[in-house]
Amino acid sequence: MYKDDDVAHAERANALIDEIAKLEHDKVTQAATEQRLEAAKRELAALHASPAVAPPPPPKGPGAIAHLLVFGLTATVAFLGYTLIV
Repeated sequence: MYKDDDVAHAERANALIDEIAKLEHDKVTQAATEQRLEAAKRELAALHASPAVAPPPPPKGPGAIAHLLVFGLTATVAFLGYTLIV
């Protein structure tokens, strides 16, 4: 096909060189992508392997007994105040 045509040989050689260069570039890019994929998989596995830290429980408010004591003390002070004023 191109046996006697040096120009055609040179053009075909240049086209093949360009194609090889592009394919090599794609191969390097693919290798970098695979490395990033593996790193992401390892990081995700590490996140799943580590125990999740549960948030601390909310602080408990005063109980019913404390409310009753405060109510009783307030009622007593109010009663004493009222009886001293009247």
